[in-house]
Amino acid sequence: GGFPDPRPGSFIHMGVPAKERFFLRRPFSIFDCDDEKITLLLAEKGEGTKIFRCLGRGDRVDFIGPVGTGFPELPGKRILAVTGGVGLAPLYFYRKFFQGTSVWNGGSTANRLLYGGRTEDDLFRTKIDLEDRDVLLATEDGSYGFKGNAAELARAEIEREPAEVLFSCGPTPMLKAVAEIAAASGIPHWVSLENRMGCGVGACRGCVVPVRPDNNVAPEPGASPAYKTVCREGPVFPAEEIDWAQLPKP
Repeated sequence: GGFPDPRPGSFIHMGVPAKERFFLRRPFSIFDCDDEKITLLLAEKGEGTKIFRCLGRGDRVDFIGPVGTGFPELPGKRILAVTGGVGLAPLYFYRKFFQGTSVWNGGSTANRLLYGGRTEDDLFRTKIDLEDRDVLLATEDGSYGFKGNAAELARAEIEREPAEVLFSCGPTPMLKAVAEIAAASGIPHWVSLENRMGCGVGACRGCVVPVRPDNNVAPEPGASPAYKTVCREGPVFPAEEIDWAQLPKP
């Protein structure tokens, strides 16, 4: 108890316990939450995340949060949530948080979740309910589920049965691909961006992303892009706000 109420898409900004080596906090999306604890999804990618992984029960961590803007609640909408890697966290949490508020083919589920990885091993490093008929898996090598990436699976699903809304979170190339699918199909799309952050509260502006001055109008050639902070104004944005052409390559 004692936490502000988290929303699907909000995150915890945690300091690495070895402060003399790691000055900045790290953002981690909320994977699950109940009255007693918040669960985060963490992939070990370096020395800092290795330290987090090795923490034991009772170890203390400095953090702020939950912070950030989450995904919108959209009762009655058929939602395709497209994700890969640790981008699974906010979309998994969304399914639990809003369970039963949306309808797909007369069912009672928050959304249909499309989760992709390079191989079968990538998929099962995370707890996924394989009995859920609205969880669809993809692997680029075809070792499990749909052969292809999550964006390609989304395109196939939309052709088979149109969605009303797209959500996405994961690697930037996947987000761009889903944004192109959404624009071509005329489907509203919300995207959660994964950026390195400094302060986590919008003060340092180290996590900014370029946005369109007008949601549906590309900026004039040579014009300086406008920016929004991922930590405070995001991490969830309407995809049409993002100036994808100006977004730095990962």
